[in-house]
Amino acid sequence: MNKVEFLQYLSLALNKLPQYEIDQSLAFYAEMIDDRIEEGCSETDAVASLGNVADVAAQIIAETPIVPKTIAKANTGSRTLNIVLLIAFCWIWIPICAAFAAVVLSIYLAIWAVIVAFWAVVLAFIASGLACLVAAVYLLITMFPSTALFSVGAGLTLVGIGLLCYFGALAVSKGLFKLTKLFVKKIRSLFVKEGR
Repeated sequence: MNKVEFLQYLSLALNKLPQYEIDQSLAFYAEMIDDRIEEGCSETDAVASLGNVADVAAQIIAETPIVPKTIAKANTGSRTLNIVLLIAFCWIWIPICAAFAAVVLSIYLAIWAVIVAFWAVVLAFIASGLACLVAAVYLLITMFPSTALFSVGAGLTLVGIGLLCYFGALAVSKGLFKLTKLFVKKIRSLFVKEGR
């Protein structure tokens, strides 16, 4: 089998996928065949090294993200019929899509709310510690030295706790940033195929 035949059979085997997925796969395998030919293989050997067309197509279909694959399976082949079905069943798919978007958004906002809450605690400890230190100066001026000493101790303790919380909040923030990136990557993988 030569390159043109391989790509034609592969295109036929992938006919249920979206056209951009088919084009991307055909371009990838055409380049792979060309690379092997440049390395010294004959065209027939280069094509044979890729394996059976059915196996290659099955692998491509398995790697296709869920959403494009589902859309492709639901594709009837008739553009008019697809539009009619989309309109007829919009009462099903619009609420499902809206619910999915709401869940994704609420998880995303919850993650960021946790980060904001951690930093609010850090700022509260440091601000209250600084307020105690300012109060200690006022108490010292107004001739209450024992209360001023207590206020200095409380202020230094609160600032110290705030600094400890700062490092904890920093670690939690970094972890939640990584979690957010992973979450976005997982959601994205439902719609877009990662590079080979």
